[in-house]
Amino acid sequence: MAQITNNKAAWIPFEKAKYLEVGPGPTPDPGENEVVIKVAYAAVNPSDWKFQDHPYWVIPYPSILGTDVAGTVAQLGSAVTRFKVGQRVIGHCDSILTHKAANAGYQLCSTTREILITEIPDSLPLAHAAVLPLSIDTAVTGLFTMLKLPYPSLNPTPTGKTVLIWGGSSSVGSSAIQLADLPSVAAGLTVATTAGPHNEAYVKSLGATHYFDYKAPNVVEKIRKVLKKGDVIFDVTSTESSQKACAELLSGIGGGLLPIVLFPVKTGFDNVEIKFTNGLDPGFVDFQLGDYIWKKFIPQALATGKFQAKPDPLILEGGLERVQEGINMLRKGVSAQKIVIEVAKHA
Repeated sequence: MAQITNNKAAWIPFEKAKYLEVGPGPTPDPGENEVVIKVAYAAVNPSDWKFQDHPYWVIPYPSILGTDVAGTVAQLGSAVTRFKVGQRVIGHCDSILTHKAANAGYQLCSTTREILITEIPDSLPLAHAAVLPLSIDTAVTGLFTMLKLPYPSLNPTPTGKTVLIWGGSSSVGSSAIQLADLPSVAAGLTVATTAGPHNEAYVKSLGATHYFDYKAPNVVEKIRKVLKKGDVIFDVTSTESSQKACAELLSGIGGGLLPIVLFPVKTGFDNVEIKFTNGLDPGFVDFQLGDYIWKKFIPQALATGKFQAKPDPLILEGGLERVQEGINMLRKGVSAQKIVIEVAKHA
């Protein structure tokens, strides 16, 4: 297979650099279980501006950010048989952990682990599909690895449990609602969620049964009425206030594990364990889950229309030069949308 030599990327040149620099990208050289994706769209995530402003941990510089990509298969590792060149796919990039520049999202050609890639139906636009990879992997890690819920199914059996997803209109929240929801697909739970009043209809359209305004002064008291012992909570907002509210609720129904997506704060509840959710676990740790989600469940759920690519993309056209603008927009905040960069025009 011919080597790709004309790659281009948006680089962060040094720690806390305020602007990305677009220039030549790394030449793809996929390992035996990797796939090179010709990127059409790449989604912007909070980790991008947080790594730009205050990196969580040490990364090499210059570096390439970006996690979610959608495009077509350009090159296959020697052991990959599940895909073919030209196939439409989405992928979850791992450079944030591996420090491999070639395995980042903001470039024309991104190398991705085979276990973190899935085909998408022709009916799903690539720009919409790009919102999914990180949100799905974070949601499934929290729900199925950490909270030990039954794996999602297209024909779920009711569990009798309720899950509170704090932050349902976010990208991770949008996936988590659908993965846990009883009426449509997934794990067979009743979903309660929080969001702003303007997003009540949105979270209910994804399958939430109970909606709560997270800004309401008595929101904890209201939520407490729909939770019982044995129910579970997943905080996908993970601010100090949301962690404390979720910990209070979880403590009141017997305590347990509270997955979050940022770093834990002290809440004062000894029977609640707060733990960070690593969205790359399905590709590095919980291989059984990764195989099930990306090789079986998500392809079927997308093809049948039972899983929606949500939230809708806010598309910035114009290539890698727009990445910094997208990061700046997300830093200021968006609601029930995900910023997606048109990296290259695809037919």
